[in-house]
This record gives sequence, C-alpha cells and structure tokens, in this order.
Amino acid sequence: MLENVFIKLGESQNSIRKGDVLFTGSSETPNECGMSSVVTKDLDNPTYLNSFSFGLRIDKDAKLDPSFSKFLFRSSQVREQIAKTANGVTRFNISKNKFAQIQIPIPPLEEQERIVAILDNFDALVNDISIGLPAEINARRKQYEYYRDKLLTFKEKVA
Repeated sequence: MLENVFIKLGESQNSIRKGDVLFTGSSETPNECGMSSVVTKDLDNPTYLNSFSFGLRIDKDAKLDPSFSKFLFRSSQVREQIAKTANGVTRFNISKNKFAQIQIPIPPLEEQERIVAILDNFDALVNDISIGLPAEINARRKQYEYYRDKLLTFKEKVA
C-alpha cells in the first residue's frame, strides 16, 4: 500500500528523476549495502528519496544510459567496489566519501545499447514464462535431437 508523504512548506527534500541511481544506505552485511535501483522512466509525480537511501545523479556529459546503469551497478565488479565502502559491526553503512572514489567503466553509448539489448533478452528468457518456457523447450528439443542423432549414428562395418 502506497502512502503519501507530505512535505512541509520550506522543507527541503531530494527529488528523483529519470536516470538517477538509488542506493540503500545500510544493511546487515557489507555485501548487501548499496544495492541499487535505477529510475528508467520519467516520473508522473514528484518523488523523493527517503532517509534510508541515497541517490547518484549522473552528469549528462557522462553519457550513461539509465537502462545500462541498472545492469552496471548490479554487476559483480561494481558491487565488489560498493561493498568495500561499507563500515560497521552489527549494521553496516556506506561511507559516501569512499563511495565517491568508486570508478565505473562507461563504454560508448552504442556499446551500452548493445549490452542492454543482450541483457534485456536474457532477463526476459529467465523471468518471463511466456518467453522463457518456449525458448527452454526449443533448446531441450534441439539438445534431444542432437543426442538422438549421435546415439543412433553407427559406423558401417567394413567387410
């Protein structure tokens, strides 16, 4: 159930918009800190960050496609760097100073689009039963035919 948060007159809030990368600020383990979500669509209503998260607004000159960002910030290479920014004992928090030092690879937009197309396709195969199941059945059918033909191909006896 969604609830509205009312902002008092003069109260300052961090709004979010398309392209922003949102991160959890803390968790029980360093590896769970800094999990990301990317705003990939324009928002219809003003939306704000809560106090348990922080956002990263990518400079437009950086040429980072939001659809690419959603995969990039969940990649093991970047996640490993993010986890190293967490400090704590029973509850771990991201150090924003350390976080600001993370370096991420930004390929050209054309390459980002190519990667997104591939990963979106894999995502659909894995998560959309109407796409994934027929594709899996087709792959198993081809595998069956391959092994059937291998098992039923005999060498001719030379007389």
